[in-house]
Amino acid sequence: MEDLAWMVRDSTSAWLRGYGDLRFDQYESFYRMARKADDSPGNLEQINEEYARWIEERPSRIISLLNRPAFAHALIAFTAVWLAAQALPHLAGVAPKSTGGLLVAAFIALRVFHRKRRKRA
Repeated sequence: MEDLAWMVRDSTSAWLRGYGDLRFDQYESFYRMARKADDSPGNLEQINEEYARWIEERPSRIISLLNRPAFAHALIAFTAVWLAAQALPHLAGVAPKSTGGLLVAAFIALRVFHRKRRKRA
């Protein structure tokens, strides 16, 4: 059985410093759910072993962060800006008038798109 007393000490010191430590809150919510599921006092040793297995089965925080739609949107936006920054100087050197016309058309299209979104909202 894993000794979970360190969670109490760390969480208490974090609380005294003015910010919360989510590890103890996670354990507390898991403990309450386990007690509700059985409708019995429960065996603390068994709950602790189940909690250790539950923690090991969960994906890491980094994977959870990378799996969010906001991260995907940011990555797509960053890639688009980087590609445009690489391509525009070359295109402007080859065909400056056409490149300028395409940029003006793109900015007008963005304005129209955002105006339509604002009207729907």
